[in-house]
Amino acid sequence: MIVDKPANDRVLRRSPRRTFLQQGWLALVTVVALGVGGLGVWKVHQMSEPVPVPTVLAAQAPEQFTPKELTYELFGSIGDGGILSYVDIDGHPHKVDLTELPWSHTETTTLTVVSGSMSAQVNGGEVGCRMLVNGVVRDEQSSTHSEADVTCRVKSA
Repeated sequence: MIVDKPANDRVLRRSPRRTFLQQGWLALVTVVALGVGGLGVWKVHQMSEPVPVPTVLAAQAPEQFTPKELTYELFGSIGDGGILSYVDIDGHPHKVDLTELPWSHTETTTLTVVSGSMSAQVNGGEVGCRMLVNGVVRDEQSSTHSEADVTCRVKSA
């Protein structure tokens, strides 16, 4: 005797592929979404990177300058004596007690710019100063009175 089973008692058999899709679809979508998101973030980061800074050439040595010669000269009548103050090419002050004139001092440097100054006072009635750069007079002053004083400067040569 054969007994028919009613339609609602039917046992549904699922295929293994269908079971995997029903149970693992959420994990699969999550992995794909994370992969696409990570790729997008990487591309945006790559596009927003600053461009490399071009290399700068190392500093080159400046041209060799011809030496400059700064000459300080003081002339006149000293009388009972005098005093001279001058600033050398390195910016250091110097003081000289004068006993005779003329007085002269020369300094040489390879600096691109030279400056110096001198100031003198004598007990005589006449004094003059002169500053030369490479033999060319850059400043000359004189004074003719009792206790004469004079100042010469070369600001930039």
